[in-house]
Amino acid sequence: MFNLVRAYLYKTTKSKIFWVLLALTTCSAIAMFSIAYGIGNKSINENISNIGFLLSDMNMMSIVGAVLATTLICSDFDTKNIHHPIISGFARIQIIISKAIVYWLLLLVLVSPYIIVTIIGLSMDSTFSMGRNAAGFLSILTLTTSGSFGEYVTIMITMTMVYLAQLTICILLAFVLRKSVLVVAAYYMMSMFFGQVASFQNSFEIMNNILSFTPYSVEFITINVSMSKGDIISAVSICVIFIIVVLYLTFMTFRKAEIR
Repeated sequence: MFNLVRAYLYKTTKSKIFWVLLALTTCSAIAMFSIAYGIGNKSINENISNIGFLLSDMNMMSIVGAVLATTLICSDFDTKNIHHPIISGFARIQIIISKAIVYWLLLLVLVSPYIIVTIIGLSMDSTFSMGRNAAGFLSILTLTTSGSFGEYVTIMITMTMVYLAQLTICILLAFVLRKSVLVVAAYYMMSMFFGQVASFQNSFEIMNNILSFTPYSVEFITINVSMSKGDIISAVSICVIFIIVVLYLTFMTFRKAEIR
């Protein structure tokens, strides 16, 4: 399986799409950081906060994660390369796990610009703000006032884990839909719906209660140092269980699928 991981990693990193995605998240992270800094220090009008949110990790990773999944998975169905590892004797579960490992590793690379600007912001004696629009690493940057180094590391690792769990659903979508356009559209619509549920919790009480048992919970996308250790452990546990369930559903779908 190590050879599969290495092959998928090599193939994806050689793709121009991956480097375009990395450039996109890097530029967006810098722009988000600059806008949050400007609003926090009153040098930029708060009305521009909507643009800052569009460039934030919570919004950008929804697009980037879906596109990465299509590059890693859907392209193999388009080119029929999905046949090669099966013919070579690899089990379908090995193919899924190998792609998942590569997907998570590359997601870490793509989200790293946001992690870096968050670390820089937390180390500065400055105020960051984005009005009410704050989630993900932007939430950590704007809502965290003080904390120890260990607390900063803990919440950033937890936030990264939440992203990995959320975007793992793209693996399932890619194996089920197999078409790049459908995967990107489906996940982006899902993320928009979950965002609306988070914004209007009182209007979607039942759905909000259901999402509280998934990585899409409002509490998990607005993590900061004020969270208790119990809440952080709960967030990590739910993310791990969610990943296992999604990979199992992916395996059940791919196991019975006919490869043409």
